[in-house]
Amino acid sequence: MNPIVKQKWIAALRSGEYKQGKEALRRGEKFCCLGVLCVLAIKSGVEVNVSSTRIDGADKYQFDGEGWFLPKVVQEWAELDSDNPSDGLGNTLSNLNDNNVPFTQIADLIEEHL
Repeated sequence: MNPIVKQKWIAALRSGEYKQGKEALRRGEKFCCLGVLCVLAIKSGVEVNVSSTRIDGADKYQFDGEGWFLPKVVQEWAELDSDNPSDGLGNTLSNLNDNNVPFTQIADLIEEHL
């Protein structure tokens, strides 16, 4: 993983700026840990097409057509080998996120294993 992107991602997950959600990169104002990385890519100038659909009273966002995993352009920008990286222990980050592992703990795993 790109070390500069890694540090930005870890800092964003620990910042408290993003509310954690699950089962989507972004739904309303809540994010998966992977959705936070998508936002960071956009803020860094990566061109990502963002669209949304209203589902169950909240906007569900897609990034380059992806709603659950990293779009290819974000994966390449971050220099990740997968659209759903693992923590090095066999758990994907999206599964950890959806099983209510807090962003701060996910940040620790990213710091240690990616």
